[in-house]
Amino acid sequence: MSARLRLVTEPVPGSTIRDFVEAMSALASGVTIVTCRHEGRPWGVTVSAFASVSIDPPTVLVSLASDGTAARAIERTQRYGVSILAEDQLGVACYGSVPGEPKFLESVVGPGDGSYAVAGALAHLECEVCDDIGVADHTVFFGRVLSARSFREGKPLVHHRRDYRALATYRPTERGTTWVVN
Repeated sequence: MSARLRLVTEPVPGSTIRDFVEAMSALASGVTIVTCRHEGRPWGVTVSAFASVSIDPPTVLVSLASDGTAARAIERTQRYGVSILAEDQLGVACYGSVPGEPKFLESVVGPGDGSYAVAGALAHLECEVCDDIGVADHTVFFGRVLSARSFREGKPLVHHRRDYRALATYRPTERGTTWVVN
């Protein structure tokens, strides 16, 4: 049976914040640690609201709670880093996602100028803020990418339906399809 697309023309009934959260949880996204300097030490917070904006010049965005430590530190320094986590870095992602807890990073590499790469990450971007926009309770920081480094091969850690997940590989076979994990 082939999939068919259908245009929905009837109005969508009013939805709640809960409906919005549930709908957004359907979107799988990569897991990153946004890094910055706070109180003279490397700080990191787990973020899935990260995206590429432009290739030329290289520009990305992150969305952070405006009243959070990372947002305030980035506003002061105008610098941040983004480490793209591998599937074997679940512990790092969990550490950086605990609300209200200090998130000083111990296992980092970097020049100490405000951007630190998480050790073991797949890749890291060092960024300088080129614009920021306050939207509701978040600040979206647009960062001009100063440097981009890939550290190793591997599969990314993914966030979907409020849980961390690893990717599987889809492989067509003569008898149908096979999903291969790792």
